[in-house]
Amino acid sequence: MKSNKSWRTRLAQILIGAAMILALLAAREAKADGEHDHDHLVTDWTHRYVVYSAPTTLMQKFQLSGDRRYIDQLRRRGKGHGRGDNDGWRWRRAHDGAGEIKGDWSEDMGSGATVGAGNYPAKFSFDTTSANCVTPAPPVGQQPDYVVYNTGLSGSSANIVAYTNLYTGTCTGGEPQTYWAYNTGLAGAVVTSPFISYDGTQVAFVQSTATAATLVVIRWKASNGTIASPVTPSTGTCTSAADAPCMVTVPFSSANGDTNPTDTLSSPFYDFGGDAIYVGDNAGYLHKFIGILGNAPQEVVCTATTITLGCQSPAGTDTWPVLLTSFGHINNPVYIQSVNEVLVTASDGVLYGVDATAGGTINVTNSTVNGTNKLAGTGFDDGPLVDVTTGNVYVFARADNGPGFAGVFEVPIPATPGALHGVSGTEVTVSTNTTGPASAFYIGAFTDDYFSSGNGTGDLLVCGTSGGLNAVWDITINGGAVSPPAVAGPAMTTANVGCSPITEFSADGITDTIFLSVAGSAVTAAPVSCPSASGCIMSYDVTDLSTWGATSATAARAAETGGTSGIVIDNGSGSAGASQIYFTPLADQLCTTSGGTGGCAIQASQSALD
Repeated sequence: MKSNKSWRTRLAQILIGAAMILALLAAREAKADGEHDHDHLVTDWTHRYVVYSAPTTLMQKFQLSGDRRYIDQLRRRGKGHGRGDNDGWRWRRAHDGAGEIKGDWSEDMGSGATVGAGNYPAKFSFDTTSANCVTPAPPVGQQPDYVVYNTGLSGSSANIVAYTNLYTGTCTGGEPQTYWAYNTGLAGAVVTSPFISYDGTQVAFVQSTATAATLVVIRWKASNGTIASPVTPSTGTCTSAADAPCMVTVPFSSANGDTNPTDTLSSPFYDFGGDAIYVGDNAGYLHKFIGILGNAPQEVVCTATTITLGCQSPAGTDTWPVLLTSFGHINNPVYIQSVNEVLVTASDGVLYGVDATAGGTINVTNSTVNGTNKLAGTGFDDGPLVDVTTGNVYVFARADNGPGFAGVFEVPIPATPGALHGVSGTEVTVSTNTTGPASAFYIGAFTDDYFSSGNGTGDLLVCGTSGGLNAVWDITINGGAVSPPAVAGPAMTTANVGCSPITEFSADGITDTIFLSVAGSAVTAAPVSCPSASGCIMSYDVTDLSTWGATSATAARAAETGGTSGIVIDNGSGSAGASQIYFTPLADQLCTTSGGTGGCAIQASQSALD
């Protein structure tokens, strides 16, 4: 009798627990579905590096529903999460006409200005149910949407700028308008990707000279500064909008032997749960900053004799900044909340795992089947791409540590950093010979069916730029496992030139499109059909890859001198031709809406997207 009562009690507890999980999950999904006021949406570089295929269990779905980037991905992809199937959702209808990527606006940020190869603008949207402009003014208590570009310029030029009044056909009074433009007054330039806080009130980035780097957190003010006359924010008190424009600056520490902590290749990765930023430098160190949006950012410095806030005790228990390699730079880091680790690649060809709390005490390297502590023979150029749901990490080597082919490695997320030791991963070759790319090999992108499959089945598309064939390569993934060989698309260039990262987007959940660019020597004949050989941005319809190959034609294309930076796509509706992309060319060209020739901040529409 007592046993039966105990069993019934346990069953009741299980049922109550399951009901609580379902209720909490429903509440969190309601937020993801935009059923409460003002669901902000930030799209920055990190959303390209941390992705989520469909959860496979109720518990996994519940756990991910508390992840800020997972919720934003649901909204961004829109499948039943905050987007209707009509034009009543947030984005206006773009220009009609297939086959041409149409520029909505192009603003001159100054001679030589560019976000930079492999870097991205950052986009803030106040509400996922509306497109907010300056004119007409948004409802009381709301703010206009805006997009932020770093300029890569130093001296007296604007080094960070935001544009608002973005949407032609919805906004009036001239699109776009400069929202704010700042010169921090610091030496050096902002040459990596910026970060925007979830509420949109603060922007963080790294500014570097040849010998030093500084983390900068700005609280901006609307209608403040122009490209021609940028404002220098005040320093000191920076705790509320009343203090704006203001900034807090934190120089990178030179502790633990980091005597040259400049940073030109690693963008700051923000941890929403810990209010922390992780970023690498050119001397092989990984840095950690805390209190980023709490108005008192500082670097965590832990040595044998020094303990700052964020260190464990006693002294010497952990190590920050962490020396990962003495043979070059650190790329974009990725923080994985579920295992509390930072995964990062370096120019020495190694994938590193770092305990996000203990830092240098438990970081261990990956190994290849050749027995050496690296995967890439000539080093990595970009950070890892991580699917949190399947638990897989993808790294992109322009030359592997074997024969020297360009390759993509699939490695499991380690349960602890030490679990990386001895893991070789699975490689898929994406080149026809061992002639190395002339420029960096950047991150690829998953197809839409991969995100909706439920078990990580779909495709990973990468732009392999080798001496033999510059093309988009299709890597099939079945149940979370890569399936060689990769299949190459058409040759996009006539020479060994650089290619941008790939950005994928499905506006309606039916048609799937990728965007990318080549830096020069673009093929002007069919099937690529670039309008200029000097640089080209293009898109491909990748809805059905069963016939992918040498004759696959571009869906649209446009001339962009020197190729482009990374490409940000903010959103789209279920109607044809309703999406925007944001980027900069890598070289000066005519900026059509502002006039003048310089580095252009560009918003373009892809009419054939749907």
